[in-house]
Amino acid sequence: MGNEKKKKTRKSGKTLETAREAGYFAKKMLTSALKATEEGRPTGWSMVTWWQGELIAKAMGVELVFPENYGAFCAAVRKAEPHLEVAESEGFPATLCGYARNCIGYTKMLADNDFVPLADAPGGGLAKPVFLLSSGCACDARYKWFQALGRYLDNTPVWTLDIPQTGANEFFLKGNKEAGLKFMVLHLKEYVSFLENLLKKKLDYDKLSEMVDMTYKTLRLAYEVDVLRRAVPSPMVGTDFWSIMIPHLYLPDDPEAYEFYQRVYAEVKNKVDNKIGAIPNEKYRMMFSELPPWHSLGFFDELAERFGIAIVIESWNYHANLPIPEEEIQGVTDPIELIARLSYQKWTEYNGVARKYEVEPGFFMAAYFQYAEDYKVDGLFAHPLMSCRPATYTLLHTRNMLEEKIKIPGVVIDGDIIDLRVFNEEEAFSKVEAFVETMDHYRDLRKEAGMAW
Repeated sequence: MGNEKKKKTRKSGKTLETAREAGYFAKKMLTSALKATEEGRPTGWSMVTWWQGELIAKAMGVELVFPENYGAFCAAVRKAEPHLEVAESEGFPATLCGYARNCIGYTKMLADNDFVPLADAPGGGLAKPVFLLSSGCACDARYKWFQALGRYLDNTPVWTLDIPQTGANEFFLKGNKEAGLKFMVLHLKEYVSFLENLLKKKLDYDKLSEMVDMTYKTLRLAYEVDVLRRAVPSPMVGTDFWSIMIPHLYLPDDPEAYEFYQRVYAEVKNKVDNKIGAIPNEKYRMMFSELPPWHSLGFFDELAERFGIAIVIESWNYHANLPIPEEEIQGVTDPIELIARLSYQKWTEYNGVARKYEVEPGFFMAAYFQYAEDYKVDGLFAHPLMSCRPATYTLLHTRNMLEEKIKIPGVVIDGDIIDLRVFNEEEAFSKVEAFVETMDHYRDLRKEAGMAW
């Protein structure tokens, strides 16, 4: 092993000034939870539930942290490997979700230290939670992982949320949407009862209504930033987005997040108005799917330098949802129903596109057909993850269908979100170098076909 090449480290070069500020929000989540524990206030560990469960918990005074985000943070600072090794020594396979293994390894270390975060824990660590908020949406590993934490967390209760996910065609059946929303509202009211029993306090619906209102405003502004990014040259690229997604994905109810997005919008709009590209040599516009290699985001800066590749739009599920039509929420005053409509919208918003192109599923896949046209993309950068089935199983099909139906080719770069050991940068660069000629070829094909880009 002595002659093994050491992985080089290159920090991501964000192109937006505001993107450089976004780390504040990740630190705020971690430090707020640690402070709450010190003061005897409740903390919880939550999965991303696309705003379905987080807002209610926060309205009841729970400080939330997100182990998925913490896994990305640990990988970004190159401190995930010890957690992965502990998880593997506990019998969890290397093919299990990297976020899960990072969290399981960390939790075992936390338990072994009498639930006092270790002094050298990345970002100060995660304090012991009073409950775990799980989600059945997207992935079976997500809720099974939180169940597995019961080995170390003394039977800390787990609540699992769900979102109805029918096929794209079935979504349009009469009564389907109404039935799905009714299920979600009842489901969320049961969740409220669970929290009220656990925390021995009642939900403040007025406070929740204020948080929901702020969430809608923040997500609308984040969506408007996405619209600005359709400009040529691209005013913002993936390395910017993967920083600024933290406020809208985890903290959209926070007034500071809304103020932050006002600054992001102003900066991006100024670039659009003055035709300033995020990279000076934009030649190819690519969309990215699924999760990035958090340990090696500098890789994308080098792609820009070597080949003029701009990542102009990223994985659908981490972006703000498409705005809900006003007529669907007009007169709706129950914050629980507004939350249900918001989360349901996210997971069904591209079913119309799926039906148009005759592809399935409407989530994880269909958005890229709309993105290709809206963002004038030349190719798909597909990043299958060794440890993530749901972020991978549709990728090859998506690549094939994009090429067949709208003449957008894709390149497949294998890697992982957390595990640096399975990402081969030089091999990836070689694949992209060859793929550049493929994008040139398909540009000619689209031109011959009379396509708009």
